Amino acid sequence: MPSEPPEPPQYSIASVDNALQIALMLMNDRSLRISELAATLGIARSTAHRLLAMLVYRGFAVQDEFRTYRAGPAIQRDGTEERQRDLRSVARRHLERLRSTYDETVHLMVLRGPQVLFLESVEGAQALKIGSRAGAVMPAHVSSGGKTLLADLSTPALRALYADSAAADKPEFEQLERTLTATRRRGYGLNLGEAERGIHAIGAAVHEPAGRAVAAISLSLPSLRLPRRRIAELAASVLATAAAIDADLTG
Repeated sequence: MPSEPPEPPQYSIASVDNALQIALMLMNDRSLRISELAATLGIARSTAHRLLAMLVYRGFAVQDEFRTYRAGPAIQRDGTEERQRDLRSVARRHLERLRSTYDETVHLMVLRGPQVLFLESVEGAQALKIGSRAGAVMPAHVSSGGKTLLADLSTPALRALYADSAAADKPEFEQLERTLTATRRRGYGLNLGEAERGIHAIGAAVHEPAGRAVAAISLSLPSLRLPRRRIAELAASVLATAAAIDADLTG
């Protein structure tokens, strides 16, 4: 006979219980919408959204272009973690070469919902430098690499990505579209103190063989070492590094 389910603890915490139930659903390969989740758990849509936002932040969930949530890198079983290890392995020597050229910090990131997850950082050795961001998340629309990944999305996919977001730093959509249009035209993304005051960065997308942007790299440095007259020079190196990673992924 099946064993009886355990009794709930005497001092249960409803929010923790709901978050764990959501994680179990995601681990069982369920795709979730906010309305469905709210009905299943008997909670308000706003509560469901906040719970999912925290799970996205911690890597337990990701939101796709259809406003559906699925298992994130912390719990997924679809091989994404292995693909990310392969991506880091392929990209590492190129990141180190770019770091050596300028002695500035270089990052590798992927899109996770409306945020970027930093997979790898190679730090510069200068006394005043940008530290590692490995494992951190950041709103994609303020990240140079994140902008190049958002620029690869269609307008409907971009709208869907932000449709359910209630974050205080949610971008104004028309302004975001203008920024991404400029990013596409240049071929690279710029972050001139948007994510953190005094820090500038130049980003470029990394593509799979079919041409879809699957990751991005960025060269990040103190603003005093990136006057506007240097942007074109450094952007060319960042783009060349991304192209070299593309070639290795294709090969």
